[in-house]
Amino acid sequence: MKRWLITGLLALLLLAALCGCSRLVPSSYTLVTPHNADTKTEKQSDVLTVYDYKTLKNALRTLVQNGVEHGVIHTNQYSGDVEEDLPDAVYEIAREDPIGAYAIDYITHDCTLIVAYYEIKIDITFRDVLTPLDEIEYVGGETEANRLLCRALENYDDHLTLYATYPGKPDYEALVQEYCDAHLKEHAAQPELTVTSYPADARNRIVELVFDYPASKLELRSMQQAVTESLRAAEIYVRYCASETEKAALLFTYLAERFPYQEGSSRTPIYSALCQGIADSKSMAQSWQLLCDEAGITCQTVSGMRGSESYWWNIVKLDGGYCHVDILRDLLGGGTLRLRYDEDMTGEYYWDQPQTPACPAPVPEEEPPAEEQPEPPAETEPGEPEAPEETPAQPDGTQSATPNEPS
Repeated sequence: MKRWLITGLLALLLLAALCGCSRLVPSSYTLVTPHNADTKTEKQSDVLTVYDYKTLKNALRTLVQNGVEHGVIHTNQYSGDVEEDLPDAVYEIAREDPIGAYAIDYITHDCTLIVAYYEIKIDITFRDVLTPLDEIEYVGGETEANRLLCRALENYDDHLTLYATYPGKPDYEALVQEYCDAHLKEHAAQPELTVTSYPADARNRIVELVFDYPASKLELRSMQQAVTESLRAAEIYVRYCASETEKAALLFTYLAERFPYQEGSSRTPIYSALCQGIADSKSMAQSWQLLCDEAGITCQTVSGMRGSESYWWNIVKLDGGYCHVDILRDLLGGGTLRLRYDEDMTGEYYWDQPQTPACPAPVPEEEPPAEEQPEPPAETEPGEPEAPEETPAQPDGTQSATPNEPS
């Protein structure tokens, strides 16, 4: 019995101890760390700091270059009146700086004084540009600009954007024309060109060239291949001609037998002339130039006037002599190739004659005079004795004697 009493008493004491400990243990806790007075709040990394008008402009340009639509600028001991400088700096960047003039559509600004500094908020609406700012080509002269232009035309690019840092304005239209005329075989179409400068009249400017082609790049390359194949076929067609005149006549036949030619203009001039039968005087003259080059015939394309209209034709050298050929006129006339000379052109065609070879008509060869034949001997009347032959004179001048007949 005593053992059971002792066991129960110990159990009650243990329970009482556990209940007392639970009152000493909290149900939650709070962690407190000491404050460090040296800890500073980090500034926003995208906030720019400016000190004067120059750094203010640079900050605005940085926002534009990085494509920041909503930017913040702080001043730090600013030299000058920032409230007066801000509108001028914004206008200069947006309208007079090439980067801003090219990229900015609209820009607003707000300037607020916060104790010891100003906070400037900039909101920019950007244009939909064809070339991102970081992809614009910087050029320092016309030679480099022309090289990049030729590369863009060769690739049938739809635009080219240049940052020009040199004085003067190239005639981009003339450069495009020059390239296309020099690459008739390799370039299927001359694009329509639109040129825009940002700013319009500045030494340093961004120039945007937009090329409008009549077909896709894939279609243009297909046309280019068709022209190459046509020229190659013509070269094979006249390969075995014995003379240049025969070659020229057969080249004309090659054209005449392909299509019933029609006069008309085209934005793919050489392709239309050689592969569709549609041509004007310029495209036909240029196509004839390519055919002659392929066949090894000396040829020059001439621009001038026919009547009162601009007109194109060719001067070719055939077997040593020069002559004019008007391929379009002969094809539309349905006849054969006609070789014309300067006197045939006078009064109808006009051109810069000192810049072209003379084309005189060939002088007809004179027939050699007939050899003089000896006159036939005069006939004698019947019964009339023939005149006795003269006795050859002797060396001493006397005639030889006639032998006496026997008596």
